[in-house]
Amino acid sequence: MKSWSTAQRERLANAHFVQASRDAKAANLLSAARHFRRAALLGHARSMYYLGVQFLQGKGVPKSAYHAFCWLTLAQIFGDQQAATALQRASQALTSREELLASRLAADRFEQICDLELGDAFQDQSFTR
Repeated sequence: MKSWSTAQRERLANAHFVQASRDAKAANLLSAARHFRRAALLGHARSMYYLGVQFLQGKGVPKSAYHAFCWLTLAQIFGDQQAATALQRASQALTSREELLASRLAADRFEQICDLELGDAFQDQSFTR
């Protein structure tokens, strides 16, 4: 696993966000989704939101309330202020079971993001005492 400093991770996430925004403005929505996803996996909350909205609307990606719910849940957790409203729309399109499965996917993605933040040097002292 690649270990980046917080500053490096934020710079890379912001670079992907900027490229995604340019692509979206140029109506290159597939490329925008790819860059939003890369930034989102680096912990960029606004990218999580925009990727969730793309899935909700089916623009540049397959229309999927399931995937939208996942990314919008993460956006809300990471502090995006607009995520709650979009998350509610995604939730209305899902069954209870689908919402549960999407929440599990969000939890898995959350773990991936946290693992990246911790990097290879992480050692939990509470288990080594």
